[in-house]
Amino acid sequence: MGKIILTGISWGSHKFSLDYPSIKGKIKCFAICTCGYQVEILHYKSWGGSRQVQYEWDKHIGQIR
Repeated sequence: MGKIILTGISWGSHKFSLDYPSIKGKIKCFAICTCGYQVEILHYKSWGGSRQVQYEWDKHIGQIR
């Protein structure tokens, strides 16, 4: 796998995108919302990564509503 493909996670003016920066020689994955919220996705190389993205999205949007 290696990377997660997002299929349009958005609500109002909030929209997630993924960034894969190299930090100290290791690739990391961060979900970043247009409002500035960001969280690291730890298991982005496995099926658990997509589940974590959904969980973090639900948690983020739940705080806004």
